[in-house]
Amino acid sequence: MTGTKPRPISTSALRASLFGNVPQSTSDNTSAPHQPDQIQEPDASAPHSGKETRVLQESGSENATESEYVDPEGAIAERATPVFELVTEAPPTPGNLGPTYEAFQGQDGQAYIGKVNASFRFAHRVGSRSANAILTGLAASRRSPFKRGELAELNDAIKAWVEQYGEQRNVWYRVAPIHPGPGIELDLINAQETRIRITAGKVTPVTQGSDIIFYRTPNARAIVLPAAVGNLDRLKRYVNLHPKDYLLFVAWLSYTLAHPKVSTSKYLILVLQGGQGSGKTSLCNNVILRLIDPSAIGVQRMPVKETDLAIAVQNAHVVAFDNVRGFKSAVSDLFCIVSTGGQVVSRKLYTDAEQSVLQLHGALVLNGIHSFVTQSDLAQRCLTLQLLPIPDDNRQSDADMLRNLEVDLPAIQRGLFDLIAAIFEHLPTVKVEKTERMIDFVSWLAAMEVAHGVPPGVYQLEYSEVLQQGQLDSLLDNLLASSVLSFADEQEDGVWSGTPTKLLELLSEPLPLSAIRSKEWPSNPIALAKRLIGLEASLLTQGVRIEHTRGKHRIITITKQGGRDE
Repeated sequence: MTGTKPRPISTSALRASLFGNVPQSTSDNTSAPHQPDQIQEPDASAPHSGKETRVLQESGSENATESEYVDPEGAIAERATPVFELVTEAPPTPGNLGPTYEAFQGQDGQAYIGKVNASFRFAHRVGSRSANAILTGLAASRRSPFKRGELAELNDAIKAWVEQYGEQRNVWYRVAPIHPGPGIELDLINAQETRIRITAGKVTPVTQGSDIIFYRTPNARAIVLPAAVGNLDRLKRYVNLHPKDYLLFVAWLSYTLAHPKVSTSKYLILVLQGGQGSGKTSLCNNVILRLIDPSAIGVQRMPVKETDLAIAVQNAHVVAFDNVRGFKSAVSDLFCIVSTGGQVVSRKLYTDAEQSVLQLHGALVLNGIHSFVTQSDLAQRCLTLQLLPIPDDNRQSDADMLRNLEVDLPAIQRGLFDLIAAIFEHLPTVKVEKTERMIDFVSWLAAMEVAHGVPPGVYQLEYSEVLQQGQLDSLLDNLLASSVLSFADEQEDGVWSGTPTKLLELLSEPLPLSAIRSKEWPSNPIALAKRLIGLEASLLTQGVRIEHTRGKHRIITITKQGGRDE
């Protein structure tokens, strides 16, 4: 072909070469017979782009028309189907990350980059400040710094590559599971890249490297290096709780730290209530977060949007919200999802058809003066503890308290690690005495009883009593539920049965007209029956059973079983 003038190709011939030999119309309106496609073996000596062996060039010949193209080798006009090579391997990662860095996908669906063959493996989310710093440094080291917009384009290219070709790997923040369990590996998030491995009866630093991949958020701060000998009793100096509540608080601390964000983890929501000056914010900032998940953010305000809640939970192991006054039932439902794990789905930005998914899963701490857990479903997922007032003779400035805490914190941290190791040792064989909805926490309490050498069921019973009181508080804040509780107490034989119409009439009798006309009160018998169905589980915790039967008439039966202390 050398020295031969390329022959112009018509648009129809080009279309036939790309899509097969499509029948063409003739002047007598008859169709030419369709020839089967014939795929030729590619010429091994011919250059190719990796996907198509021929390059089409727009004709510059003066004899070519506006719709004509030139085949440099004159091959397209002679065949009906182009020659392609099958791509069996992923193309190189964009930006020439390898061999130093590689790109992959986390279990959360996000794109990450990480250093190859590092003794301690860390991931950097593509688009984050740390990932951008790595990419900028790589470009500068090759003497080709990014121009305006090039870094963003590279990030998009890496994300697209990961979406199509990236290998999925587990990426963890702060706490990762060890298999076989029970056991965890902690990233202390310090400059020395210290990791601690806690297994049954053992607390050991990781010194020989690890295959577990961690990522770090910009606001994450380091957990203090634990002391050689632990002393968890020193924690009592900084927690103003009743002794029974203090044991449940320590159980919550150890349970929350020991459970990474896997699908089976169910997080108990810690609710701290206390008056002004009871140290709610200080306990969250200086004790809870310092021991489990230190952060530059600290205690936060309640988010307004569900996406803000999802982002906060995704970027921390524990999130604490300060001075909570109350929230709507929709927020209560979101907190329930955070406790047990779920997603928030919305329309993806700049698209009409795609959805964006944000994970809702993590540990929460809520503090406030007044009772704000009014939904019984949420109350079953909460550990509500009352902070005691700090006596004036024991009150100290924040500076003095922090100075003392810095001295005690290493021993407290090691004591917490030792407790987790002891619980791991007994967890597989313990027996639950008091079943509750958050059964994993009950099992943790049962193992903690063995570790502390107390009789079985002691801590479990204390948790059940706190949970029952929390359920009662939420019911008393509900106008209909509190009316049903009072009505059940008034039944001499402990049982009442009748129609929804009659029940609504009897429940309304002692109430003022303003309460009956409020949105909290059912407007008709059908609405009453529907609302009672939602309250059945919570009322049962207080010894009041609600049953619905159908016959000629719908009948509601209320039975007082004596499960509530007067």
